[in-house]
Amino acid sequence: MDDRLPGDRASECRARMEPIAIAVRGAGEWVIVHRCTGCAELSSNRTAGDDNPLSLMRIATRPLAQPPFPLEHLTRL
Repeated sequence: MDDRLPGDRASECRARMEPIAIAVRGAGEWVIVHRCTGCAELSSNRTAGDDNPLSLMRIATRPLAQPPFPLEHLTRL
């Protein structure tokens, strides 16, 4: 398949996939979790040797940089 055509080629909506997280499988293998911008379906793909390491780290650290709650709530714990 031609990687110049973004989107989930297996889905009916064929909308663009947005990377939302990094997960680590049992053997330490990183996978990128994507959400479809059309139907919100989630999928995961192994990282590849030519993936940009800085981009992967940005995805992995996004929850720390943009937490889902105000950080002030941590002081109340």
